[in-house]
Amino acid sequence: MFDHPRHMEPMFPKDSSDLIHLAMEVFRKSASLDDLLHPVTRREVTRLLRHINSYYSNRIEGEHTAPADIERAVKNDFSRDEKKKRLQKLNVAHIDVQDLIDSWLSKNPGLNVCSKDFLCSIHKEFYERVPENFLNINDPDTGDVLKMVPGEIRTREVKIANHIPPKAESLELFLDRFENAYSPEKLVGHKKLIAAAASHHRLAWIHPFIDGNGRVSRLFSYAYMKKVKLDSLGLWTISRGLARRIEDYKEFLAVADAGRKGDFDGRGNLSERGLHRFCEFYFDVADDQVSFMREVLQLDKLRERITGYVNLRSEKMIPNEKPLRTEAKYVLAEIMMRGEIARGEAKRISGLAERTARDLTSQLESEELIKSASHRAPLQFHIPSKVVGYYFPSLYPEGTI
Repeated sequence: MFDHPRHMEPMFPKDSSDLIHLAMEVFRKSASLDDLLHPVTRREVTRLLRHINSYYSNRIEGEHTAPADIERAVKNDFSRDEKKKRLQKLNVAHIDVQDLIDSWLSKNPGLNVCSKDFLCSIHKEFYERVPENFLNINDPDTGDVLKMVPGEIRTREVKIANHIPPKAESLELFLDRFENAYSPEKLVGHKKLIAAAASHHRLAWIHPFIDGNGRVSRLFSYAYMKKVKLDSLGLWTISRGLARRIEDYKEFLAVADAGRKGDFDGRGNLSERGLHRFCEFYFDVADDQVSFMREVLQLDKLRERITGYVNLRSEKMIPNEKPLRTEAKYVLAEIMMRGEIARGEAKRISGLAERTARDLTSQLESEELIKSASHRAPLQFHIPSKVVGYYFPSLYPEGTI
């Protein structure tokens, strides 16, 4: 049984040129996303990616909610089906906590995201928002039902598959070591980037809560990557990549759980080679996701996909949708490119008569293809779930929208 932080060593894989190169490449590609979109449009894409992150993080846990149901739940429009409603609330909780993390870091840039208090806050805020049935934890050994307290460090021993995490009475020591090893403020250069991957595994390995550790680990990693500028202002999500490679994810977590294998596998209790392989996997996934988002956010291609969607609508090729004038493609593309336009500009951009342009604008607003704060406010780009598959192919799994 693990009862001392030395049992968690090494905290980092040894420096290797291939891993450093991979981490730096993700950092470089991630930074290149920042200027692809107008800031107003970028905020809308970031909002969408919160939904995406929630969808995939819950999918990793074996829970599936249709994107349209997530969209309705965010508007407080929940299903009458109790099972579906409970899952909707899981997704809303994830979105809310991600928003909270952004708010915390904005108000306090020096916030220590590796501290026990921060990790407990994530767990507390998430599980105070979910239905009570998610707090009832079955003990596989006794059959007893345990009541989990949101934000409370576990007080009993657990076993997850082949992994037995540290003893409950020693968790404070392990979390102190976690904080000291990974706090971004104590690291420089590429070490911060490597820590983003290594800390994800080590937090899962510690398993500080009786349940919910996977969700907390992914929300923590979101916060950590935001701190070390790996998040591209929220324009990509690691959870999508992990969910798409779920079996590999589980395999590499287990590889990094393993004990040291001989004299050429580091000097710690755990396998240094295993941690290296997990970090390599993590950055492979990150690189794939950043590259994917760079491709789908190319303005010319995004404009083409918007045009393609409007053409399908105008030709009545999308079931259960009203026809849409072809001129809508000019209005939508212009708003996407510029972030927002004055209402009166829709007439000039579309080339339509004033009354017809006004009717078109009203239809676009009613369908939430554009949005505005008031009837006099500028028109801004909006991405409802029904167009995600057309604007951003493969962002959600095919057939889920």
